[in-house]
Amino acid sequence: MQFKKVLGFWDLFWLGVGGMVGVAILSFPAITYQQAGGASIISWVLAGVFSLFMALVYAEMVTAFPQSGAFVVFPYEAFGRGRLARYLAFLEGIGYYLGTVFGIVISAITLGSYISPAFASGWGLIAVAEVSVLIAGIINIMGTKITSRANLAMSMVFMVLFAAIIVLGLARGNTSSLHPFLSGQGFPGLVYAIPIAILAYGSWTALVAIPEETRDIKKLPKAIFYSIVIVTVFYALIVLATFMNQSASQLNVPYFYTPVLAFVQGLNSGPLTYAFEFASILAIFAVMLVMVLANARTVVALSKLNFLPGSLTKMSGRAIPIYATIISFAIPMVLSAFPTQYYQYVIIGAIIGTGLPRIIDLAAYVRIRNRRDYRPTFRVRYGLLVALIALMGLVISELSLGISDISWSIATLFVLTAAFAIIEAFAKNRKASPS
Repeated sequence: MQFKKVLGFWDLFWLGVGGMVGVAILSFPAITYQQAGGASIISWVLAGVFSLFMALVYAEMVTAFPQSGAFVVFPYEAFGRGRLARYLAFLEGIGYYLGTVFGIVISAITLGSYISPAFASGWGLIAVAEVSVLIAGIINIMGTKITSRANLAMSMVFMVLFAAIIVLGLARGNTSSLHPFLSGQGFPGLVYAIPIAILAYGSWTALVAIPEETRDIKKLPKAIFYSIVIVTVFYALIVLATFMNQSASQLNVPYFYTPVLAFVQGLNSGPLTYAFEFASILAIFAVMLVMVLANARTVVALSKLNFLPGSLTKMSGRAIPIYATIISFAIPMVLSAFPTQYYQYVIIGAIIGTGLPRIIDLAAYVRIRNRRDYRPTFRVRYGLLVALIALMGLVISELSLGISDISWSIATLFVLTAAFAIIEAFAKNRKASPS
């Protein structure tokens, strides 16, 4: 049984929006403000622009290789299907898998804070995290179309509610916290705020995981493009509204300050606060829903290249990779039981799950784009220039890493390389053994 082509343009567009709007935009504006003051709004826009250039590269390649978990296929095809190609495909797939796993966990751990203070820590937090991941998994098991429609309904509701809050915030706010416009660490801070903001855009890549379920592959690049554009505008407006309704002293509160929630509470409207909390819960859950969807397709792609057991490609009667989907929410449920590792989840997810896969894919794009057998139905103009700008954004996104961050990432890369060597040795011995 194969995947069913059930996703149209609007399904794809809202999967892109639902996959992006979540924990990061609700928490990170204060962090970026501390880096560059009001000018950090520019950082949010630049993060969207860099994401858009990266997305154009992916959008072109996915129309050439429209397979589930297509980003795993990119380096495999570009580098000749040999040992190097398999190694890069393995790093790409496992890296993306880890990134989405940790994204699911981070979202689940944060969700309880928007339900009730009782669920912001301890066993209450863990219980909410476990139940929310389980529900996201069950919805995915019910079918891609049901998952898409659930995401569409939630995304439309939370975007309308957030839009109303933005309008009210802009109307009631003032610009005192925007003076001086560039503060904090000055221009270097504006640059350092970009990697923080860019984390809020990462899940557009979920659309690259589902081309086999797309009715018209030519519409996939448009869905990716427009979802990022809309989310970039939305982020800029909600950050501006937040800054206009919070003082500089409030925005400079360290650690886990939630500035958007604080600004809504400052409007002194109980119903509006409840509406915001409801919208936030829907947004965070939609991210989890989309990530489980993409995660399962990544597992399928890795299985087809024999990095994981072939049984993980088994389809249910609803045309869902049933075992891959179960793994895709079962492992996040296990990790959600250890919320104190939140920081490590963020760092490994950001580097191994975002930085490394994108470097590999940019290299694959440069290598393959002029080959005669490379025939995408969508081709980016000035592709090498677009890839160069995307690389610049990627380099900037890694600028704020500390020594401990790099150490965690190197250790993870070492483990992945060792795992690849073991898998390849096992496969070689299996082929060599007599039948």
